[in-house]
Amino acid sequence: MDADHARSIVAEVRDEQDRAGRGGETVQVFADLDVLLAGTTEAAAARRARLDERLDKPYRSDARIFTGTPADLADLLLDWQDAGITGYRLRPAVLPDDLRAITRELAPELAARGRFRTDYTATTLRGHLGLARPANRYATA
Repeated sequence: MDADHARSIVAEVRDEQDRAGRGGETVQVFADLDVLLAGTTEAAAARRARLDERLDKPYRSDARIFTGTPADLADLLLDWQDAGITGYRLRPAVLPDDLRAITRELAPELAARGRFRTDYTATTLRGHLGLARPANRYATA
């Protein structure tokens, strides 16, 4: 998926939101990625090849598989963010290696670019996503 494809998906979601009469509500659009990271593109490709070899078949996923460097992944995520994607679910292809690369290399790369928080300003997932607290449907008016 490139930025134009991401933009069309976001537009489709927003159109459906408007059709449902919920255009003014906050709807987050997340992308799903399996990630296989290394210091160079070649090293990441070699890791992917070793994984394919160990599985005796090509590594597959229900999400897009990204194979590359943390900086390249940061570029992709920011392109998608500029296209309207509001969040990501990054799934490490190999634990703990790719989880470590996400937390120790990707997150600092995004923070250095001013596009990832350096501290927590909320205490809940709802707060981090910028979602308002819903009205309690059981409370009396």
